[in-house]
Amino acid sequence: PRLVIPFFDKSGKMFAFQGRAFGKEEPRYITLKLVEDKEKIYGLERIDYDTHVYVVEGPLDSLFIDNCLAVAGADLDLVNLEPSTTTVIYDNEPRNQHTVDRMHKSVDKGYNIVVWPSDLNYKDINDMVLAGYLNIRGIIDTHTFSGMQAYLEINKWKRI
Repeated sequence: PRLVIPFFDKSGKMFAFQGRAFGKEEPRYITLKLVEDKEKIYGLERIDYDTHVYVVEGPLDSLFIDNCLAVAGADLDLVNLEPSTTTVIYDNEPRNQHTVDRMHKSVDKGYNIVVWPSDLNYKDINDMVLAGYLNIRGIIDTHTFSGMQAYLEINKWKRI
């Protein structure tokens, strides 16, 4: 069994869909693109680009944060957002060199990023919701950093 997640472009036209496994089946995600030249960015049809935008990795995580996109495996550069009014929220994977490298790259480009508190033991927003967290936005707001402060926080957070 899989949850089927449709991807729509800015005009509301479906261009892809993704099946997400409920259990531990592999692969966990299967994505089929109906329009090959479109990037797998989820939530384009519902974003208000005139206000602060949040960007997460997975479509399910994006459903719990207002005005949020999911890059769903796409490169953040393809989203074309103003860095000063965008917060990027990577999964809580302090031992993953790829995640740490992407966080540094986002800070290099001027984005705000979330560096999760070290005592938070959940991989992503969806896991936090399943565990009963109610104030995820509060955690995000108090752990959002940019510039030199972001680099310092990443270095404290990472475990590699």
